[in-house]
Amino acid sequence: MTPTDVLERVWKRPFTTKSDFARENATLVAVCASDGHITTKQAAGLYGTIWQITPEGLKYLWIMKGVEGE
Repeated sequence: MTPTDVLERVWKRPFTTKSDFARENATLVAVCASDGHITTKQAAGLYGTIWQITPEGLKYLWIMKGVEGE
């Protein structure tokens, strides 16, 4: 599993912070979050329990998959 796999998973099927997927891939989830590619932030000062891909994360995913975006 790679950070790109985590991004693709969270884009297609977001997962919770305490899910089996998050626990089994904790280091990669942390890498993606630290790089600003995924977040649990819903609004200023409001955080949830579901990981979601950020615009930067989606752009990075497209680059890594060789998809040209605008």
